[in-house]
Amino acid sequence: MSSTTWPDAWTGRWIWSDRPALAGPSREHPYGAADPARFDTRVLFRRTLQLDTAPRTARLRITADSDYRLFVNGRELGSGPIRHAPRHIEYDEYRLDGALVAGENVVAVIGRFRGFPSPWWEPSPTSYTLGGGSLAAEIALDGTIVGTDESWRVQEAAAWTPTAPAGFLVTQPEELLDARQLDADWAQRGYDDGDWQPATVLREHSIVGPAGRTTPGGEPWGAPRRRPVAPLTGGRRLPAALAIADGGPTAWDGSALDPARALLADLLATSPAVPAGAPGDLAQPVDIPGGRRLLVVDFGAIVSGRLELRVDAPAGTTVAAALLEAPTAAALDSAAVLGYIARGADDRFLSWERIGGRWLVLLVDAATDWRLEEVSVLERLRPREAVEPFRSDDPRLDRIYDVALRTADLSSHDAYVDCPTREQRAWTGDSVVHQSVDFAANLDWSLPRWSPRLLAQPRPDGILPMVAAGDFATPAVPTIPDWSLHWIRQVHRLHDYTGDREAVAELMPVAENVLRWFDRFVGDDGLVAEVPGWVLIDWSPVQVTGRSAALNALLARAFRDVAELAEALGDSGRAAWARARHASIADGFEAFWDEERGAYRDTIVDGERGRSVSEHTAAAAVCAGIVPDRRRAAVRRLLLDRAAVFTRSPLADHGADALGPVAGTPVSVRDAPDWDTERLTVGAQPFFRPIVHEALDLLGETDRLPDLLLDWDALLDDAPTAFRECWEGGSYCHGWSATPARDLIVFTLGIRPAEPGCTRMRIAPRPGRLTNASGAAATPFGPVHVTVAGDRVEIVSPVPFTFVDRDGRESEHHAGAATTRL
Repeated sequence: MSSTTWPDAWTGRWIWSDRPALAGPSREHPYGAADPARFDTRVLFRRTLQLDTAPRTARLRITADSDYRLFVNGRELGSGPIRHAPRHIEYDEYRLDGALVAGENVVAVIGRFRGFPSPWWEPSPTSYTLGGGSLAAEIALDGTIVGTDESWRVQEAAAWTPTAPAGFLVTQPEELLDARQLDADWAQRGYDDGDWQPATVLREHSIVGPAGRTTPGGEPWGAPRRRPVAPLTGGRRLPAALAIADGGPTAWDGSALDPARALLADLLATSPAVPAGAPGDLAQPVDIPGGRRLLVVDFGAIVSGRLELRVDAPAGTTVAAALLEAPTAAALDSAAVLGYIARGADDRFLSWERIGGRWLVLLVDAATDWRLEEVSVLERLRPREAVEPFRSDDPRLDRIYDVALRTADLSSHDAYVDCPTREQRAWTGDSVVHQSVDFAANLDWSLPRWSPRLLAQPRPDGILPMVAAGDFATPAVPTIPDWSLHWIRQVHRLHDYTGDREAVAELMPVAENVLRWFDRFVGDDGLVAEVPGWVLIDWSPVQVTGRSAALNALLARAFRDVAELAEALGDSGRAAWARARHASIADGFEAFWDEERGAYRDTIVDGERGRSVSEHTAAAAVCAGIVPDRRRAAVRRLLLDRAAVFTRSPLADHGADALGPVAGTPVSVRDAPDWDTERLTVGAQPFFRPIVHEALDLLGETDRLPDLLLDWDALLDDAPTAFRECWEGGSYCHGWSATPARDLIVFTLGIRPAEPGCTRMRIAPRPGRLTNASGAAATPFGPVHVTVAGDRVEIVSPVPFTFVDRDGRESEHHAGAATTRL
């Protein structure tokens, strides 16, 4: 894709078939509604262009409700749009230079209306004509614009069977394609679309007023915005090994996916053959005997993208597929099942959705011998413009850094998502970790800039939903209140790294309303209590009943963040309000302190302090700046006493390892203290460890972090290519576990902004026991390189910087290269 200058007003009109997924007004829906009978439907579009000569310049912009896949002269160029709010939509741009030729050209699109909410799509309000499927596009040919209108030809695509989500928690969209009903040449030049219908132009219309515009800009989305994040990129991932087993006694007839899921689950439960090594070069075709076969393909690592299968098989051959974290029936519970029925020629299946996992299972039923010509995953991830990687004299830390970056890559699509192998939801709180990694280690900042804006979709009462632009964004799902506080930290970090005052000013009213939502639960002591929703904090059993110390500390940090942002904007009134609320929480927080235990207790219930003590409360209080000087030594001792720390995750039995995501005890059930609360401290899971590390940095213990980051080494035992969600179980790849990629740059190499926008950097290496360490950090002006060799420090920076030695002495340096002593 490439940017061009487009007119503000669109020429291309909203078009669809003559049967959008809309129902007229009724007693229950007086303003009209979506029609579930037309959900998950696809429409084929074609536009032939007769050109005397190949154009010098050619651009295209396109958007759709819900999805599109774009083809030019038979070649797929891309898909979209990115996930978006119900009343906003983005458009994509493509360069067509070199794709168009003199003579006949064809621009073809598959449009899809989802209807069913998914983890990455949220329905928009409907009118009589919009909100049930639509497409708009414009092609600029040497300055002349050709837009979508009734001259485009359309045909409803019967090859795909509409599928509904498998359940409330397991909602990855599934796909069933009968290729016998889709001509392989439909997007090519020379294809006869004479029996197709003219496109139907959709005119904006509502219950009041005359019929309105036909072009983008009106209800329900307003003017489409240019896509703010870079196009997804990634290479083709090929398998490492393949095993073939008997496919069992029962056939799948290809009519629906539920029976295919059940058959795959039964076969996986019987422990099918798992490949132990490559039977040959899997980049080459593999001949498979006819009959019913189960294929288990190992990609050797977690991958995320679109599954591609090419087979040479007889017409009617059925293929049921799922990409899993592990080759188990429990893993299948979290995955989408894909179905394909071969046409008998030109059989290439490219999955519509991005899926993730390591193990691909295929149940194939073929009448005769057939050939697996290709199996691969086309990775589609946000781009990472890499900086020099962290390297040291401890190869374990180097590997942890590399796997942390890969974990962040896999969990970064058009938004930061939790786990590419399961939900792919844009959780409001999770992404605080992904964003920190990208600002530190990725020179492409389009996604860390966009993330807080995407997530800024408050409920009417001011708090943010637990996810953005997805099924759980509905008000019917209770929110996670602390996730909104982590979002405020994202806004603060956005200011630190980019200095973008305009973006911060846009988000400040949302941040203020989030904090005012909490004010309705404040008692006379200044603390919030019995906050509704799901107060999660972390997967460890940190106690949150009554007055939660961890939640109040996170709230205090958010008030301080907002105060600092308001001061940077010159908003003294909002700053004073936030400072006052921060001080009030600081005063009330003293009630959690237990002098005998030498720690803050986690709760106060009915006026009595609870028994539990956690890293979460201690670390969040330090980061919030509400720990008095006289308590800092005790808090430091608690955070450094690693022998007293224990963790426990409710996810240990949920997921690919044992039970599926909805089996067993609900993960929201939190263990009451059954441990020695006078000796043991509830430890943070990977998600909350960044706050623990930030606290130790503030307490002057930054040199301890290289040793603490070695905890991630244990996660590599059963998931060696990406970091798991928890120390005990959970997803095999989760973006919130990627924090070592940030910490080794920001804390160990000590590279962070000294002024908003990185116009001056602060460099304070704290390598701890490491003798040698090197790497780079991203800035808008290029990378900052730091090399530590003993006490010698070499720095190359594109901007001025302040160096801080081990004793805290500061020295100022101009941009360029410098050598100093630690």
